[in-house]
Parts: sequence; C-alpha cells; structure tokens
Amino acid sequence: MIQDPKNQFIAAILSHTEIHGKEILEIGCGKGRITGDLARHARRVVAIDPDAAALEQARQANAAANIEYLPMSGSVPAFPAASFNLVFYTLSLHHVPPQEMQASLLGAAHLLRDGGNIVVIEPGYQGSFIEAKLRFAAGSGDERPAQDAAIRAMHALPGWFPEETVLFRTEVLFRDLEDFLINMLPKAHQAPGFDRKAVRAFLEEHRTTEGILLDAERRLNLLRPLPSLF
Repeated sequence: MIQDPKNQFIAAILSHTEIHGKEILEIGCGKGRITGDLARHARRVVAIDPDAAALEQARQANAAANIEYLPMSGSVPAFPAASFNLVFYTLSLHHVPPQEMQASLLGAAHLLRDGGNIVVIEPGYQGSFIEAKLRFAAGSGDERPAQDAAIRAMHALPGWFPEETVLFRTEVLFRDLEDFLINMLPKAHQAPGFDRKAVRAFLEEHRTTEGILLDAERRLNLLRPLPSLF
C-alpha cells in the first residue's frame, strides 16, 4: 500500500497555508506520512501521537534533524504557551473523543504565537477509498459520526472561526487484492463468511496499470482567531 503516491496532501497544504520557516506542532502524526513533508518546508516540527508503535515507525521513516517525535498523553497537548506558529491536526481530530474535542482545540490555540493558526485536515465523505471503508468495514470503517462531531467542534470554538472548507483528493495505491486485504482488512478477510468475491469485484473496477488506485476526499480548514473588539 502506498499512501498519497502523487503527494497531493502536501500540495494542498502548501496552496492554502504558509508553512515555510514556521515552527509546527502536528497532533496525531501516526506513522509520519505527512510529518516528513511538513519538515521539508518548516523550520521545526514537533510530531505527537498516542500510539508508541506508530511513533517508532514515523521515526524510522523520517529522521530529519528538524523533527521531534513525542508521545501524546490525553487529548490536550501539553507545551508552554506561544510555542508554535501553527498547529496541525492531520486526519486526527475525529479520533479525539467528541466531549474532548473543544478542549483539545482550545489547548492548541493556547500554544500559538501571535498570528498563529490551527489547521484541521479531516477525511471527507466522497471517493472510492471512502466507499471501500463503508461497504466492507475496511480500515477504520465508518467514521462519519466522529467527522461530523469534529466539524461541529471547529465551528463552535469560542474566539475562533474556520475559513471556507477546502476540498481536495488524495489517492491510495494497492498492488493487488492481497495488498488491500492485508492493510485494510487484516482480520476480517480470514473470518468465515467473508465475501472475498465482492471485494475483488469492487477493486477490479479501480485497477490501473500501476495497480488498484482508490481516491479519498479530504477537508482542510484554517482556523483563525476572531479580531479583538478592543
């Protein structure tokens, strides 16, 4: 499985957010797929995630000198005030428990220097990759309720407003059916009654010369502080 083989994710970020020379906190870096791209443009990236195994994979994949990987405890980042120019949630806000989303965003806002912004990138609702997750409970399955909660949390954040949502697409390339099953359905495809033929038929609809190419919509929101009245 190759995520975002055409680097559409970082292209969308660079088109709508100034990150050159910035100090960035990335919340929910996972295995570091976006971390390395951010670090190629930013002055410094602090990447945090609650999954120790994922953090270790991120370290192995991206060992640039301007990246610091740290374990995350809880949903509110714990750093001194005014530590960063930008805080990124890279496909991670919907993984925060809904009752803690606003506290996490407020905690992120507290870490920003004057003129700093929060960037929230969330899964969208369209695309063949999303369809595969919904039809076959692949990967993280149906995340729409959590995504809806993340959108509500952004719009309800006191003192902040999200700019117009930017929609963009990324792709995921699978070598073949087995590659998809191992990465997206590691246990389910071995269970009795699993409809292997249905999965195969769906994937064949998206076969290219490079392999099986699925696309996924993403939503980018830049959150800015409301202007002071005084």
